[in-house]
Amino acid sequence: MKKSTLLLLLLIINYNLFSQNETNNWYFGNKAGLDFDQGDVRVLEDGVMDTPAGCTTISDKNGNLLFYTNGETIWNKNHTVVDDGSGLTGQTTNMQSSLIIPKPGSDSIFYIFRTRSENSTPDNLGNFFAPGIYLTEIEVSNNFPLGKIIRKNAYLIHSASSEKLSAVHHKDGKSIWLATLTNPDESDEEAMNNLAIYKIDETGLVWIPIRTVLDNPIPALGTMKFSPNGKKLAIAGKSSNNYTRYIYLYDFDNATGQLTENYKISPDPFGAKFLPNGIEFSQNSKMLYYMYTNSSKSISGVIQYDLTPNLSTDPKTYLYYEEGLIDGSLQLANNGKIYVTLSYYGDEEGETISGDYLDVIEEPNKAGFQSNYRHHAINLNSGASNLGLPTFIQSYFASRIITENKCIGELISFEAESFTDIQSISWNFGDGNTSIQLNPSHLYGASGTYTVKAELTLHTGEIITVYKKVTVYPLPDVIPNERLVQCDTDNNGVDYFDLFDIGPKVVIDVIDKSFVFYRNRTDAENDQNSIANPEAFENESNPQELFVRVISKEGCASITNFFIESKFVSLGNIDEMFTCDSSDQTNGDSKGAFDLRTKRAQIKQNFGLDNTNRIRFYPTLIDAQTTNNLLPDNFISPSTTIYVRVDNELGCGGMEPIKLTVNKAPIINLSDSYTICDIPSQHPPIILDGNSFNHRYEWKDETGNIISTNREYTLNTIGSFSLTAYRTENGIECSSDKEFTVINPDSAVFQEIIVDTETENNTIFVRLLGNSNYQFSLDNITFLGNGLEHTFNYVNPGVRTVYVRDINNCEPPVQTNVSVIGYQKFFTPNGDGNNDYWNIKGIDSTFFKSVEIIIFDRFGNIVHTITEFGTQGWDGTYNGKLLSSNGYWFKAEITDLEDNVIKESGNFSLVRK
Repeated sequence: MKKSTLLLLLLIINYNLFSQNETNNWYFGNKAGLDFDQGDVRVLEDGVMDTPAGCTTISDKNGNLLFYTNGETIWNKNHTVVDDGSGLTGQTTNMQSSLIIPKPGSDSIFYIFRTRSENSTPDNLGNFFAPGIYLTEIEVSNNFPLGKIIRKNAYLIHSASSEKLSAVHHKDGKSIWLATLTNPDESDEEAMNNLAIYKIDETGLVWIPIRTVLDNPIPALGTMKFSPNGKKLAIAGKSSNNYTRYIYLYDFDNATGQLTENYKISPDPFGAKFLPNGIEFSQNSKMLYYMYTNSSKSISGVIQYDLTPNLSTDPKTYLYYEEGLIDGSLQLANNGKIYVTLSYYGDEEGETISGDYLDVIEEPNKAGFQSNYRHHAINLNSGASNLGLPTFIQSYFASRIITENKCIGELISFEAESFTDIQSISWNFGDGNTSIQLNPSHLYGASGTYTVKAELTLHTGEIITVYKKVTVYPLPDVIPNERLVQCDTDNNGVDYFDLFDIGPKVVIDVIDKSFVFYRNRTDAENDQNSIANPEAFENESNPQELFVRVISKEGCASITNFFIESKFVSLGNIDEMFTCDSSDQTNGDSKGAFDLRTKRAQIKQNFGLDNTNRIRFYPTLIDAQTTNNLLPDNFISPSTTIYVRVDNELGCGGMEPIKLTVNKAPIINLSDSYTICDIPSQHPPIILDGNSFNHRYEWKDETGNIISTNREYTLNTIGSFSLTAYRTENGIECSSDKEFTVINPDSAVFQEIIVDTETENNTIFVRLLGNSNYQFSLDNITFLGNGLEHTFNYVNPGVRTVYVRDINNCEPPVQTNVSVIGYQKFFTPNGDGNNDYWNIKGIDSTFFKSVEIIIFDRFGNIVHTITEFGTQGWDGTYNGKLLSSNGYWFKAEITDLEDNVIKESGNFSLVRK
């Protein structure tokens, strides 16, 4: 590839150049279209094609649309179907379903190559299209301006085929190479092991391809692209099972059509599986871009791979990713930018949603994020993006102008390159000046945007016109002899200056401007010996002349002078400011909030300053002098000294210190919680002290009612309380607050109770959890023991209550009921109200679910049954008759609340007196 170099005096904006106009019009997706014409991209809305993926478009050398197709149907420039232009063999779901190649040496004959990787649906007669590569020939001429099909659906390859198709110019600049990936023996419909390279020259298609048998088969899914310079072929391969996933890179000899495997790129980041699909080269063929999806198809994105050897950096840059995005196509345009499809997975299985936008890689020749990936860059209006973009002969995009950005008054070099050797170039610089030199130079007389046109005459005699919009940037407009006046606080003529404060004075618009300062003009012009500390520069004379380079964001610089001057101006003493420690909403941190807005108004009033004076506050004298670290109006600080600076239209109007004092916070030494006994009056009182350091006190209950204003407060009830203490200092009263709670001590908790009725000595064992020593009782009168556990002996049967109190009588007492099961040995049912009934004692519904007691006489006859809780028991009768004194027997089954069954049996006596 031959390059030409030239120098120009201008600054170029990177709109990128245009190549052959055959690629000017794009039709794709759901009636989407773009027109690329002389630096601008225009959205087209006249397309009628709706294709899920593959498509191709062709325009004439002047950029006028000829026809477009999805591989099944051909539409002409009027967007109507070409006569006999339907029923083509392409498979629209293939990413590269079709590719248009003009016949070399002819302006009217075009070949449409199509891929089919699956059998088509049979028609009514059972006919179908088998997998393979197909050819249709069409004529577009003065005789047939809307197209005429000459040959249709010719079988080029009868074998398993992939969806991959790409083309590039021959080294001779006339012929075209067409590449596709197949599997001639059809042993595997997914893994392709044969690269077929076809030549198309002035005689037409050479039907016998140059075949390269691959050592490692490549999956059928994914796209392939030649690099624009024709030296490389990249193939994205992904298998349907996600197992094989690589980008295969080959060196291509565009003179012989031979391929040599270079290396394969793993798209995977560490610990993940990325499946490549759409791929594209940058216009300079040094960067490779690919679109991927992860193995779960939840995330897709775009990655840049730097093909230039650089072992010090990772060649991959992850430019963009998005959840739900489908991995689609990337396509280089004749403006040097790469366009990216956007379509998304729907909620239903297999559902896809078209996108309303295309993403754009603005500067794909640049490495990393400098390539400038823009999301939603192109709004397709009424059209929509699916998975595919038009496929073109890749070398169409090799023709370009190469330049760099400069300012007015600077020399710039140009290069032009194409897919074959350039014989001559005719330049038009867009300002009325032209050149026929291969390396011209040009100086623009004014800033502005120009369209540079280059007509490249190739060694084949073909003329290619390329464009590039360039902008000559102006120099910043600067104002000389401005002054920066500083307040001199000690009248010695020496002060610190923040030289950046001169910015708004020497240039009207400081946005995106930078400033470099110098002591003399020579240093400024030579950009040497710049001032090292411009934020705090101490003047060396009074006044002193300095110089500044004002630099725009494009790097264009202007130089001007300015003066710095120190003037002594005294405002007079300014009253000290006081505030409370609690004013910053935090007690005890020795910091307070100072209202500088109020202080500003006070200074204006005290010194008679009008609104033309600007009053600002700074933490230090140097900060005030250099106007750095401006304080906010609500300034939170410990006690300190700050500085106020007054500026007016004449310069510094004075600078004075202001002392800020944070009053000491009232002292409150209270705990968060206090414990008082259950009956406080029976114990020594707990008295809280509000501290003598304070001057005033407010004790409040939980509702905010003031319950005492004394310094001391005696605790006599539980609840939530607070103390607000006040102290007056420096003329202001400050307060502190403290909340606290008053509680009773925790009561003891019954940890374990064991009742033993197996012997005549019924016992109750009690163990507690508590913080004291305790006494125990069964009648709440007589208390025994001194500890955490106690055993009661000879306990009468029945439901007994265990009472517990601490020995200090401070904790709330506790009690619990205990069931002691037992029965009397005799009863005397004589009606005197004493021992007239017999029953098992210690059972009731509090402790048990059910009871069944059966009483027998000595002959085994059942005389009474008890099945309910709460009854008095047996009264010694049977069927209404008094039974005689004698011995009786019983058996009982008692079920507790946990379904445990207790069985008891025994005998007793009925005694009549």
